[in-house]
Amino acid sequence: MRLFTFALLSVLSAVPAFAQSSISNFLLEETVIHSGTGGQFESAQKDYCAAVVKGGAPACLIFSVSTFGPSDRYFTVLPFGSFIHYDQGKYTEKGLTHEEAKALSARRIPPIASNHESAVALHNDLSILAPNDTPLNYFTEYHLRPGTLDDFLAIIRKNMLPAARKSGVESFEVITTTLGESPDRVFIVTRLRNFASFDQPDPILANMSHVQRAAFQQSLTADVEHVETYVMRYRADLSTDPSADASAHSASQ
Repeated sequence: MRLFTFALLSVLSAVPAFAQSSISNFLLEETVIHSGTGGQFESAQKDYCAAVVKGGAPACLIFSVSTFGPSDRYFTVLPFGSFIHYDQGKYTEKGLTHEEAKALSARRIPPIASNHESAVALHNDLSILAPNDTPLNYFTEYHLRPGTLDDFLAIIRKNMLPAARKSGVESFEVITTTLGESPDRVFIVTRLRNFASFDQPDPILANMSHVQRAAFQQSLTADVEHVETYVMRYRADLSTDPSADASAHSASQ
């Protein structure tokens, strides 16, 4: 089993305001659409992202399954500073008039087969953070046995993170679930430049010592009930990320 460990939300780690804390909060919207409705959904979702950023969201990032994963699946990721935000109104309400929101919903809702929202936390202290300039995101989704989260995160800190640093991987992000899904769900995400990366040995496992690898494998047996892996593509064409736009503008000067 390849274990590149997952790195989706790394794209936002480059935003300084969120890197100052050991935890960064995100709304993760997992959407599955009806087959053949991708064009309609993507057009509406692009406008949705622009609207929520207009309403105050720091960024709105969209990912879609590239291959080797469930088809017609999208992730939409919104950062937020704290849960107080939800007492103050949602980004959509601030970015659109009532009529605009109604018209956008009429375009977004029909293609959706299922939609689930949860709050997730990026652990900056367990992660290697970098700007999002790679197209592919390799996700490993761990479903842990209840009560083992702290032990699993300790294994990541002691064994996986040092190996990831030693391997020179561009990013390594550890994400836990806060609300709206099982607290025993953990993501590890790394970003890749191309599929040819999979032809090589897993760089993190390759840079673990024998003791580290044994401890990690023992944790997989003792702490993990189920593992899923999939590759998602960051959709810069649909996302709204002011920090990336500013960086691109500066680079062109």
